[in-house]
Amino acid sequence: MKHKGAFLVIIMLFLLTRLCLGIDKNTEHKASVVIPDVALLSLQFDGNSNIEFIGTSSSVAGSKIEMGGEATADIWLNYSSVCHKNQKRKVTATVVGEVPEGVIIKVKADNSVGTGKGELGKTNGTVVLSNNPSDVISGIGSCYTGSGAHNGHLLSYQLEIDEEMFYQASENKFASVHVVYTLTDDN
Repeated sequence: MKHKGAFLVIIMLFLLTRLCLGIDKNTEHKASVVIPDVALLSLQFDGNSNIEFIGTSSSVAGSKIEMGGEATADIWLNYSSVCHKNQKRKVTATVVGEVPEGVIIKVKADNSVGTGKGELGKTNGTVVLSNNPSDVISGIGSCYTGSGAHNGHLLSYQLEIDEEMFYQASENKFASVHVVYTLTDDN
């Protein structure tokens, strides 16, 4: 019995020593997660991305020239955005080149469709394009639209003629402009 008691005391001392040695013997290291600031924008399309408005002349004297009113060429605006909390972004459109006098070009971005997630932007409806940036989509937070055609915002274009100005200043010429889209902070 003496051996059993001594054996039990030795085991208890061993466990107590082990427990005492284990106290305050923790170790640690720092782990950081860094999420980059992301602002990516692209135009995706099936086929050709060019939009053409071709005027048609009437065969009746005294009739006005008709310009195609609206064009949709399956151009999709895709973006990915990671930004700071409470920060928003927007997409602007700017015309590069000279729009003939009396011609008004407009663009409309539909609501986002497809596989996107997050705080997607809201369309600003139909906006007039000029050499100054026009807000097309606003309120973009951290999100992505999905990539490729049939994801993001479908763009459609309209052409209007200010007849008074058009007929006074028009020439028989070809005019080509580029529409440049920019994803920028909305501050």
